[in-house]
Amino acid sequence: MVNNTRNKKTLSKFGKHLRSLRISKGFSQQDLAYEAEINKNQIGNIERGEVNPTLTTLLNIANSLNISISELVNF
Repeated sequence: MVNNTRNKKTLSKFGKHLRSLRISKGFSQQDLAYEAEINKNQIGNIERGEVNPTLTTLLNIANSLNISISELVNF
C-alpha cells in the first residue's frame, strides 16, 4: 500500500495512463493480465494507483501491449 502523497499521485497518474493505453489497444483487464502473465487483480490495483509495479511487471505489460517501456512510463 502506498502511503506517501507524492508517490500516490504519481502512481494514480500512471494507472490512468495504463488504463487509457489498455483500452486503446482493445484489451480488457483480464486480457492484459493473461497476456502479461500477471493476476487480473494486479492490473486493477495498478490502474487505481494502489501498488507500485516492479520493473518486470512493467516490461511484461509493455510487451503485451506491443509498446516500448518508455511509451508505457511516459505519462
